[in-house]
Amino acid sequence: MSGVDGRTVPWRDRDVVTVCGTTLAGLALIVTAWFGAGGTVSTARQAAWLNLGVAGFAVCAGGLCLWLLRARRTLGERRISLIALAPVDDDEDAFPATRTHRSVPTDTTLALPLVRAEGMDRAHHPDCPLVAGKDVTPVGVGEGDPCGVCAE
Repeated sequence: MSGVDGRTVPWRDRDVVTVCGTTLAGLALIVTAWFGAGGTVSTARQAAWLNLGVAGFAVCAGGLCLWLLRARRTLGERRISLIALAPVDDDEDAFPATRTHRSVPTDTTLALPLVRAEGMDRAHHPDCPLVAGKDVTPVGVGEGDPCGVCAE
């Protein structure tokens, strides 16, 4: 169900087993409460069975909420990794000793022309991850708001 790095699906195998187990346990409690309340005439006894049914619903709902929260957390982590401030090389981990760091631009360097893709309001550096792989057109200085990711 999950790949080698665990990032191919938002849920781990353990999460699927947990949601199935809590759902089955909750449904078993609800069905037991249903049959128990159906066999009694007293409202006091039926109220006790109703409490068991509510507990079964709480078990089902709790398991499903945990399952959805796990997916939300995983998708948030994936979103953060997609919008990283520094581009990541695939070979970077293979040769950590030969890793080169980006130099900080000084005042004497020429500024890169700013670009924007169709439908974008903000101006970006050409190496900004938000315009990577998109058809971009150059924009003039002062046209559009600067991007918050590439810090222009």
